[in-house]
Amino acid sequence: MTFNRHCFYSILLLVWPSLLWGIDREANNDPLTLCPSSSSSFDYTPPPTFTSDKLNETNISAEQVQSINHSNSEFTGNVVIERHKLRLLADIVSHNKDTQQIKLIGNVHADTESLSLSADHGWFNLKNNTGELIDSKYFVPGSQFSGKTPLFSVSDQEKTILVDTQFSSCPPERPDWYLDMGWLELDHPSSTGTAKHAVLWVKDVPVFYLPWIQFPLGEERRSGLLMPSFGHTSTSGYEISIPWYWNIAPNHDAILTPSNISRRGQMLATNYRYLTHKSNGTLDAEYLHSDQLLDDKERYLVSFKNNTKLNENLSLSLLLNEASDSNYLDDLSSSLSLSNTTHLERNARLSYKQSIWSANILAQTFQTIDTSLAESSRPYRRLPQITVTAKDDIAEFSDNHLSAELKSEWVDFKHEADNKPQGSRLHLNPRFSLPLQSNAWFLKPTIGLMHTQYDTTDTNGDPAQLDDRSLSTFSLDSGLFFERSINNNAMIQTLEPRLFYLNIPYEDQSSIPLFDTSQQNFSFASLFRENRFNGTDRIGDANQVTMALSSRILDKESGHELMNINIGRIYYFDEQRVFLNTNTTNTAGNTSDIITEFNSNIDNWRSRATIQWNTHTKKTDKRNFQLSYAASDKAVFNIGYRFFRDADDESNNIEQTDLSFAWPFAKNYSLLSRWNYSLTDKRDIETIVGLEYESCCWALRLISQRYLNDTTNNLNTDEYNSSIMLQFVLKNFGSISEREATETLKHAILGYQPDY
Repeated sequence: MTFNRHCFYSILLLVWPSLLWGIDREANNDPLTLCPSSSSSFDYTPPPTFTSDKLNETNISAEQVQSINHSNSEFTGNVVIERHKLRLLADIVSHNKDTQQIKLIGNVHADTESLSLSADHGWFNLKNNTGELIDSKYFVPGSQFSGKTPLFSVSDQEKTILVDTQFSSCPPERPDWYLDMGWLELDHPSSTGTAKHAVLWVKDVPVFYLPWIQFPLGEERRSGLLMPSFGHTSTSGYEISIPWYWNIAPNHDAILTPSNISRRGQMLATNYRYLTHKSNGTLDAEYLHSDQLLDDKERYLVSFKNNTKLNENLSLSLLLNEASDSNYLDDLSSSLSLSNTTHLERNARLSYKQSIWSANILAQTFQTIDTSLAESSRPYRRLPQITVTAKDDIAEFSDNHLSAELKSEWVDFKHEADNKPQGSRLHLNPRFSLPLQSNAWFLKPTIGLMHTQYDTTDTNGDPAQLDDRSLSTFSLDSGLFFERSINNNAMIQTLEPRLFYLNIPYEDQSSIPLFDTSQQNFSFASLFRENRFNGTDRIGDANQVTMALSSRILDKESGHELMNINIGRIYYFDEQRVFLNTNTTNTAGNTSDIITEFNSNIDNWRSRATIQWNTHTKKTDKRNFQLSYAASDKAVFNIGYRFFRDADDESNNIEQTDLSFAWPFAKNYSLLSRWNYSLTDKRDIETIVGLEYESCCWALRLISQRYLNDTTNNLNTDEYNSSIMLQFVLKNFGSISEREATETLKHAILGYQPDY
């Protein structure tokens, strides 16, 4: 379990730079691409690796060898000394056979697996592996780290000492920033580094001083301070946080972050993680003892997640979220990843999988943090829900297999409102299908049964007399595949007509309560679903056929899909009679809306579009467009438009534009922006404007964000929240920033993936 955190002291790992917490080792982008290579100042060649029987062997070559006496020899001219994982070069080398000590003079150079050094002169003892290099310059292969030190000392391969050392990821001839340490000791057996009088210099200005610090070498973690973060919002004022990393055990760690929020008070945030052979989980908590803006009210937020594999087939997951009040997530910029701000979910799930069977037992409740929601509009709790599914091929006909599938569920619904129906629901859905196909066509008939039983109360709390519901289902899905070569045989275009017939008889379901059922969003995929509702409290009656046509353009060599377009609609042979609510009338007529979807992925361009055309009103009910261009992860442009018509009340129509980009407009400068605008309300939803300067080895971001505030139940009367985020990054070193600056940009600008 390893943190990927910016850590002040981790940069001191001179010989293990690839393990720095601030580096994503899987990323393809080099954060130092603007730098001329520091390796140009060093002639680094990986040292030799000897076999186990030659680990203590030393090879010396030179243009001339002179024996001074019985014990001493002198090598001159391109002297090369090689041992296991060590290479030494010099103009002149004096060797004492008795003491195994060598003196190196002129153009001294040393290569190890993790370091390349050049020095004026030095000495090395081949017997006890100690030595010193004077006036050294060093370079860390595989990174841009380089530095200098007047004394580089090695003690028996256990300790390395550097005196008055400086190092940086900047070019040696132009160090915009560097770390200056009076004394640095690397203790390799204990994987510990100790530095004294460490000063961070930026443009020859000292900005940070630590009199003493210890840090881990390699992957071993050590407790200590992380980089501080700063921020400002219009509601809370200035915030400063100083995280402290606590290495509890090899499989347990935590980050404790005390913060001072100028307008609210002191807050403590905790991120705890654990990992065992069978379990892993996180506990995130934020606690504000006394909020000065809310009459010293105590406020908190807790999120706990756990996954446990009990055995090969059985697993358990837990989720707990709780906030002290409904305004917490609006008032305080939380780092916790919660999916929505209306309800916070809590659940426990026990899952079993074996061969063709799977089963789940779920207990699920919610905390409604949006107190403006009426009690009757809040979600039902599942206490519990039991699901069992199975699927298998039960017979073979030629090359085709008859498939059997079972989906079953029993759930007990509870609600906090006494006037809501409550009780249990049992639903069984066995299905049989026989897929038939070849290269040019497919045919898939499916028959099934949807059987549902209820044991519930009505709105008065009395037993509700609900009849069992049993509905047969039949569907026949079919399609053809045509293709042709285009563009001088470099591409393939397909034409794929598809017919989907569905038959489900009508049954009056108006007396059945709505526990967890809603209307599906209309899309191209919904044309081929058996039920037009989400959930099983309503099963839509159907005697209909879907006619659809798809076309794709593929790269013939790679098979990559460059473009596709899909269009389709449903033709109803019988009038639809099942709706969510009894007061709903049928407006579909004999046909559904026409839905068209388009997607393309050509070189650096991406686009997608959806148009839903209502043939009865002659209007579009939905239209979405998105065009994106990505020259790289840090040079992207997006423009989008979305419209949704509310058939019941057009004053609730949604019409928005969205423009975002991250664009380098000069060698070192980039402009970052997002503008999300509501055409319906004629006002901004969110605006972000940022300027980034990126040099060879450091970067600076200044970001201003302004977003619409939900004032429904918020004591804050301002229409907008605003914040300013400043991020100062020393590449491969860390960042001093508002903690959410990078994540804000990634979320706001589609495709933007900065290196830091």
